[in-house]
Amino acid sequence: MFLIAVPTFENIKPECFKSIYGLRNPENYDLFFDYMNGYDCARARNEIAKLAIKYDFDYVLMIDSDISIPKDTVVKLLECETDIALGWYYKKRTTTDQTVIFDFGKDYTDKNMIYGETLWKANDSFDVKGGGLGIALVNVNVFRKMPYPYFKYVIYDNDTVLSEDLYFCTEARKYGMNIKCNPDVKGNHIYEVSV
Repeated sequence: MFLIAVPTFENIKPECFKSIYGLRNPENYDLFFDYMNGYDCARARNEIAKLAIKYDFDYVLMIDSDISIPKDTVVKLLECETDIALGWYYKKRTTTDQTVIFDFGKDYTDKNMIYGETLWKANDSFDVKGGGLGIALVNVNVFRKMPYPYFKYVIYDNDTVLSEDLYFCTEARKYGMNIKCNPDVKGNHIYEVSV
């Protein structure tokens, strides 16, 4: 069973919901939809994870409320055969080809970012350090193996912030989870600037 879940503080963009409604259903799986609203993103994602465990879902597909996704998202992310499979999209309002996918390196900076030009040229899924969870298929066993809370913001001494999704990716790797990106799953950040 798949839980398709949208964490949102207020509401879901119509383009996002329309893309979810149009998803192709993978064989032998039932798709269920829910959303968590009124919470910050970290808390909403934690609530989604708890719901997935409680009702014994196999996978959670998290989609941010301002992302539209391709019809074959579920099928393509399942093909990654990994603990956490990510789609990709450009950062909101980017003008420099910036994405939300990061290669291995010390931190999550532009230096370790995998830019759109590279992703457009990639043919197969590949291992990544982590990325934004705006399009993320997570095997629910990941949550069962990790301590709660799964998602939280980290504020460093220099006032920089590690987002809840990058925190999750970092912690998941500590617990032996594999993270891949499928370059064929390219979403659209609603209001994004084309590059």
